[in-house]
Parts: sequence; C-alpha cells; structure tokens
Amino acid sequence: MISRLIPLVLFISCAATSGAQAIGANPTLAENPARHGWSAHLAFELTTPTGSQGRWSTGGGATFTMAYTYYLTSRWFISPGLGGFYNTMGTDFIPEYGTLYEGTIKNFGVRVPVYSGYNFKLPGDFELAVATGPAININVYAREHASPNFSAEVIEPDKPVNLFGRGFNHVDLQWSFFAGLTYREHYCVGISAAFGLTNVATITDGPCTLHVHRNNVALLLSYKF
Repeated sequence: MISRLIPLVLFISCAATSGAQAIGANPTLAENPARHGWSAHLAFELTTPTGSQGRWSTGGGATFTMAYTYYLTSRWFISPGLGGFYNTMGTDFIPEYGTLYEGTIKNFGVRVPVYSGYNFKLPGDFELAVATGPAININVYAREHASPNFSAEVIEPDKPVNLFGRGFNHVDLQWSFFAGLTYREHYCVGISAAFGLTNVATITDGPCTLHVHRNNVALLLSYKF
C-alpha cells in the first residue's frame, strides 16, 4: 500500500513545485485571494464494486465534506477536503461461512480528497468547474448484514459480521473526477466519478482470490461560504 502511494505523492509534489515556479516566473499568473474560502459538499452516491465476480453489487450512500479552495491564479485552484462517507453494497456471500445468501455491506469512514482544477467563465453569473485528484478512504466500520429472508441457518439475520480481518481493508485509495456548474461563486451542482486504485477488500473464494475495488458516481450539491 505504502509503495503504491509514494509515486503518487512524489508526482503531486513535483506538479505543485512546477506550478509554483511557473507562477513566480510569470507576473500575470497571480493568486486570487478574494476567492479563497471554505465550502460544504453533500453528495448522493452509487457504489459499484469491481473484481468481485458478482459476489458484491451496486448500493447507495452519501458523503458530507468540508473543503478549502485556494486559487493559484484567477482560474486554477487546489481544494483539499475532509469528510465522512457512508456506502452500501449488496452481497450474496460471506467468506467465513462459505454459503450463499442475500445481504448488505454497510461501510462508513473518513474521506480525504485533494482536488486540482480550473474554472471556466460562462455567460452571466455561471462558471463551469472541472477538477481531478486522489481521495483516501479510511474505513471505520464495515459489516455484512444478512437479509431477513435468507435461508442459511449458520448466521442470525440480525447479527452483522465484522469484515475487518476477513479481507476488508482499513484504507483504500481512489482517483476522482468532478464537473460542476457554479452560480454567483456560491451555489454549485455537479457530478463526480471515483475509481478504485487499490483494493477495498481481498476475498478468498475457494482456490480463487478476488481483488475488489470501490468505484463511485455521485450527484453533488455545494455551497461556498
């Protein structure tokens, strides 16, 4: 995990250094302090796992994030954030018991996104913001809840199974893309997509090992203070 993060951190550091040098060498590229500030983001997500060979399926969820946007120029910005997420995924398998059934994976934790992007000026009071960057998910809770109508007798339907230590990772990394329409620099509606770069879980299914990635698409509502 750490070995995969080091090249990404080095890349972001080099990009930031190059950007700062370019701004210093060109007086027309000045920061825009009037636009720096905090914003709140509420997102309604769909989480689609890949690599599970049908063991896990798409589920809903939500996130709430606070972010600080710093403008490097009048249009270019960086925006680190901190928030909480709640994701669900359908499942028909528990590795510990090796039996088929229907259930739901419930997962919540802390998400740390770091976006870099650009604002395009549109007619009137509108702007189009596009951004991309990594996001780290720190998983605090991960449980499988069996559906009330499942038929296996080895698990009580109302007793969730802790997935930590059974293949679910405490940390996973995604790469995100965002596009949003902003009105008067305060109100924004946007969409985002995030793709798993590292495993959210590693499932052992008999002789097979499944490497599951977390992927999200979301509708966002944002307000800049």
